[in-house]
Order: sequence, then C-alpha cells, then structure tokens
Amino acid sequence: MPELDDIAYSQDECVQAVRDYYHFLTQMYLDEDDFVHPPDDENGWPSINEENLADVNKDETVLNLLRHLPYVREDPTGGGEDDIQVAAFTNITNWPASADLIAAGRYDGEALRSATEGATLCDILPSHVVGLTGGPPENNIFLIDTELGIALWPECPGEVVKASRRSPLLPRDVRPVSDDPYDYEDDEEQAEWRGDSTAWSIPHFFAMLEDHFRTLEFVPITKTKIWVTHPYFHAEHRDEIVSAVRDIYRKHHWPELEQYDKAACQAEIHTFLQQNYPSFVE
Repeated sequence: MPELDDIAYSQDECVQAVRDYYHFLTQMYLDEDDFVHPPDDENGWPSINEENLADVNKDETVLNLLRHLPYVREDPTGGGEDDIQVAAFTNITNWPASADLIAAGRYDGEALRSATEGATLCDILPSHVVGLTGGPPENNIFLIDTELGIALWPECPGEVVKASRRSPLLPRDVRPVSDDPYDYEDDEEQAEWRGDSTAWSIPHFFAMLEDHFRTLEFVPITKTKIWVTHPYFHAEHRDEIVSAVRDIYRKHHWPELEQYDKAACQAEIHTFLQQNYPSFVE
C-alpha cells in the first residue's frame, strides 16, 4: 500500500486526473458537451474568488484548484436525482455555477459548503480540504486534501475496496493509502473523520473509479443513474435491470475501447428500458 509520506500534492496532477477521468466517462456513456471547461488562460473560472466564496472558508490553494477544474454542465431543469452522475450515487458540484449564484444573491456559501461536505463534516473540515460532490444527502462525498495530496471517500463502502483488490484490470499498486491519522493529527475530531474515510493518492483515486466502470461494478443505467452490483443497494426490479444492462455493455465489447460501440450500446439500453421499465427512461 502507498505510504502517506511518499505522496505530495500537485495542482496540475489533480486537474489532469479529473480531466482524464471525465474523458474516460465520455467514452462509455457521457458526452463531451456534458462537461464545461475553464477559460483557456491562467486565471480559470472568474467566479471562483475570495469574495464569492468567503463563507465557504477555503484557502487560496483550494480556490486555485477549483478555478482550473472542469465540471459537469449545470442542467437548469435538474435537481438531485435528475443530475448527471459520475460514479455510483455521485453527483459533481459545479463550483463556478454555484459561485455565480452566490454573487447574484441566490445561494450562500454556508449552504454550498454543507452540500459539498455533508452536514456532519462541514463544520470540522479544514480550509485545505474541499468537497467535489453534491446532490442528495445520501449521495457519496469525495474530498480533496491539498495539503496531503490525497482524495478521501468518507464512509467508503467496503465493497469498493474489495472490488478494487480483486480486479484483474487495476494495477496492483493502486491501493488505498497506508496511514493512521492518529499518528499526525493531534485533534481527536480531525483524526476521527479521517479514520472513518478511505484515502488514495489523487491519481490512484480516479484510476480506482475508472476500474469500477471497466469491470461493471458501477453500471450506468442512464446518465443520471449509476447503480452497483451489490443487491442490498437496490430497490424493486433494480437487480434484474443491473444484470441486463451489464450484459448489454458486454455484448457491445465493453471495456475494449477499440471494439466498443458506444452509440449502439446506449441505444440498446434505452430500448431495453423503454420496453421493460419505462419509468426509468429519461
């Protein structure tokens, strides 16, 4: 397992990891225009500034990272369950769009912090840790620690780590970070939330997520519904939907990108849902 002492934060590396991950998703089920990218200059998103995000309480390193990340395009008609997902039960917060809303007086920084960090963590996370995700309260929280150079998944399901360990496609060095937060955190509260999270180096974190799509542990049913293979996560009919949709992806040669026909695959999934489970069709 990687040692925490061997990991360092790099903004360029983090931005590239996010960009590469989103590009990977466009090869499977999303489209390039589902994402927005910062202006092609050194300043990045103009709305990400100290004035707009004062109440979010993040340091300049975090703000500079947020300025240069790509994001999922905002859907003005969406909300929670209708937003694009980039992992199972995971929506990405569009930070520049949220900052624009704050500037217009239609949102506030404290609400944004709670949405991206969760009600439990939003009052205790340090200014160098930022949440990338949002959506309904039951959705996953993904955090970036710009001081330690790691990505953290609070209360990460054990099945996620187990699936990564047994994956034949994931390099063996892509593993959670080996560390004990009680060794370097004097504050009990800080050590506790870190101890309840699973951490990876930032590139390894996104490599792990990609692998869950390659092995179809994460199954895109639609753009807004990414389900998993674990039955107890699902409501009525979802197990058979997951099984059938996995078979469709495999029929179209996923994850062999040179052979995979994305358009035909997504069309067949849509037809399957329309004919059998129309309530799940977007």
